[in-house]
Amino acid sequence: MRSRRAGAVLVAAVAGLVLSACGSATEGEATGGGAPSEQASSAGAQAPSSAAADGPGGQAPRVSDPVDVAALDRDPCAALSNSQTQERNLEQGESEPMSDGSPTCIYRYSDGSGSRVRFVAVQEFANGLDDVYARSDSLAVFEPTEVEGHPAVVTQTHQDNRGDGFCDLQVGLTDEYVVSLMAQVTESSDDYPQGCAVAEALAGDMIHNLRGGA
Repeated sequence: MRSRRAGAVLVAAVAGLVLSACGSATEGEATGGGAPSEQASSAGAQAPSSAAADGPGGQAPRVSDPVDVAALDRDPCAALSNSQTQERNLEQGESEPMSDGSPTCIYRYSDGSGSRVRFVAVQEFANGLDDVYARSDSLAVFEPTEVEGHPAVVTQTHQDNRGDGFCDLQVGLTDEYVVSLMAQVTESSDDYPQGCAVAEALAGDMIHNLRGGA
């Protein structure tokens, strides 16, 4: 078994990541949890911040401190700043719309491992994370979590592939706007198999960046 040093993305501070709330991914699947690439989203406004039931099929927790998503509407690669990608040893993001028109941005590792994380502004989720919760009974993995105070859910459509470096993380930026982070960390990366730690670290970076802190 080969030893692993700090990974390309996780080399920055990763303490405090919730590693237990992870999901899997496989390129090309639609939202609700599935793949490190394709899903759908919805541009959204802000809604009141009251707690909500979070059982299967129930309403998702409210976003108590929504961020301004206007930059993502203009450019999905506004998710991360140049300084953040450099710090995380990622290449600059590449915009690549999905077949349904959902804006996406792919950030590839600069270590040559083929690992990457796709950010998708999920147009299908017009009701934010409520639409993810409504699908919970049909998902192989549905694990609510939180990133920087924002409600989030780790999902997987057919099976749990987290042990293979995949993770799908749905993050509520507002009550009506979800970004899906689809991590695919390969065995040749020092971050393997920590796809969920990578997704949560980059989700936190995105939130800080959209708040003007990066």
